[in-house]
Amino acid sequence: MSALDDSAGLPLASSANVQRTPTGAQEQNKRAGMWIGITGLLVVGYLAGGRSFAYVGLPWFSIYVGELVLAAFLMLGPTKQGRWTEIAWRAPGLKRLKLLFLLSFGYGSFQALRGIAGGHPLLSAARDTAFNYYPLYLLLGIWVGLWDTDFLRRVIRILAWCNGCYGLAYALFLNQLGWTWPGTPETSSAVPFFTEPLGSAISLLGLLAFEPKLRRVWHLLALNAMVMLFVQMRAEWLGFFLGLFVFTWCTKRLKQMAAGAALLATLLVVMYFAKIELPSPEGRGGQISTQAIVARALAPVSENAASSLAAEEDMVGYTGTTVWRLFWWAEIWNRVHASPLSTLFGLGYGYPIGDLNPFIEPGTFIRTPHNDFFYVLAYSGWIGVILFVSFQVELLCRLVQGYVVTRQPFGLMCWAGLITMSMFGDFFEAPMGAIPFYLLVGMAIAPGIAVPHRRETNRIRQPLRAVGPA
Repeated sequence: MSALDDSAGLPLASSANVQRTPTGAQEQNKRAGMWIGITGLLVVGYLAGGRSFAYVGLPWFSIYVGELVLAAFLMLGPTKQGRWTEIAWRAPGLKRLKLLFLLSFGYGSFQALRGIAGGHPLLSAARDTAFNYYPLYLLLGIWVGLWDTDFLRRVIRILAWCNGCYGLAYALFLNQLGWTWPGTPETSSAVPFFTEPLGSAISLLGLLAFEPKLRRVWHLLALNAMVMLFVQMRAEWLGFFLGLFVFTWCTKRLKQMAAGAALLATLLVVMYFAKIELPSPEGRGGQISTQAIVARALAPVSENAASSLAAEEDMVGYTGTTVWRLFWWAEIWNRVHASPLSTLFGLGYGYPIGDLNPFIEPGTFIRTPHNDFFYVLAYSGWIGVILFVSFQVELLCRLVQGYVVTRQPFGLMCWAGLITMSMFGDFFEAPMGAIPFYLLVGMAIAPGIAVPHRRETNRIRQPLRAVGPA
């Protein structure tokens, strides 16, 4: 007997000799379905709910939903016999990826110990290691992708609905509510109960990649395009266009690329002639209007052009974040390269990186420079940068392999878009960026490492089993 129940097309036990009763198979499928549902909840929750979803848990003890779910997966696992970690970890073709993860995780532990030894706060140093253990979610994504190859398409459709509906409500009125999460500091760092959605670009890219007839989902495309414009995150705009470029490069479907660009242009034109002017979400500055959106996009590259479209007080916000980030990144570069030791190993986890930026109020705790290259360089030095880049390049290779098998470009689009966004915000060190990234990429990788035999239901016919050293 093979290691799966052929009648269900689902992976069951890791042992090929275990006979399954119908009751046992049903229990196994039910249990797997529960964990797959939790995976979908994480993807949708983090991307649609953003930072507010990340604070679900026990904020009084700095324990949040990402850590709680990961601990549950590691200890319980979604399979009855043969844990998901074993199925994904023993997958052939992942030898370099596993090695790079182990090296990165070990190096992160070393940096935490180094930071503690250097007198940095214990909690801060330990918390920074999330950057190194969040890739464990990649294994969960691979397991889900092996179990149900159609789940990625379905979760994108659900995300498009949730992100669009919540995002529009957030942009119009939820952002103005003063509610904060209990257990967060009653200071400027208090976490609002409603925060901006992060899934507009991924929703749009996913719909373009998975939906054969875009006119059937025009309402979801329009809804998420409005949210992406209204929330006014320039990193997300750039990530979307990079993902759209990858889509066109892979598929040569110029009509879809033109449709995506035309949709955004049409929305801007309609807003212009309808003279729509709404207050921007809390903390974004400026307003929601065609002129303000174009000015915000132009400000980093041409301040003169942007100033002709926006008020002077708005321009301070549009260009100010660019100035203080560039200055901060320059200070990080100089501080890291001040000695051979810090050049190689960085400053160690827990280092008060905010002290390097004079634009930040003294005493304000901030641990990310809103750029993951400089995040890794600051805390881990060039050794950390090499490990991080090597891991991402290996992920890209596995995504290319998956694309060759399926001809489905979403994994490559997702990787390109989110990597771009990580260069302009807190991403791989934050659960709302890292966890959905690794889950989505893991699901996209799975077809490239699975056996090619599939059922008509598009489920894996045979589970992935170790076939010698991997």
